[in-house]
Amino acid sequence: MVGPMDTELKQRKAVVGRRRTRPTGSVQPEEVNDSGAKERTDTDKNMATMFSILKNKRSVKLENLVLNRNSFAQTVENLFALSFLVKDGRAEIKVNENGWHLVSPRNAPDAGKVVSGEVAYRHFVFRFDFKDWKLMISAVEVGEELMPNRNQINMPSDSLADPIPVETQAGGPTTPIRKFSRNRGLVLQEKTVVEDSTPENDNIQVRIPAFRKGKRKMR
Repeated sequence: MVGPMDTELKQRKAVVGRRRTRPTGSVQPEEVNDSGAKERTDTDKNMATMFSILKNKRSVKLENLVLNRNSFAQTVENLFALSFLVKDGRAEIKVNENGWHLVSPRNAPDAGKVVSGEVAYRHFVFRFDFKDWKLMISAVEVGEELMPNRNQINMPSDSLADPIPVETQAGGPTTPIRKFSRNRGLVLQEKTVVEDSTPENDNIQVRIPAFRKGKRKMR
């Protein structure tokens, strides 16, 4: 084809700018009252209790300080508290001529001595497992433990009450029920079956044989 073609021009879309609106109210950050003291964690409480014991006793055996013969978990918690006291420089562990580990209190070093290198931190690994806890129980006499049992302090009085026995229905016949167990194979379990006898159930049981007898007579 020769000559111009009829083409329609595309209409440009008008650009509409967004209107800028000034904020009517000023937004300020919420003021937090930081004057209140933070809640002390359980480790902080254990550290305070242990440090007060060290100040009163001056020098104690390590196993007497951390042992709780009623709870392995609390013994581990006491070890954590002692490790933090040693890390902060408020307690030190020494070995005497008899091979006993003795723990005694001390004043924390100044920050300047730590920065200058005059005071250096030393780390060591303390091995402790359930068997060690049993050996520690046999080595420490009853009543020589220094850290208190925290269950007696923090447990409510309601939880110490005797458990209420659950009443069971007596007199019901027991029937053995065969149950297949994946681990033990075919086992027998006795379950109590309580038979509720009501007048309606008795009437139903009476009607069923009567209906069967009548059906047989019709044949």
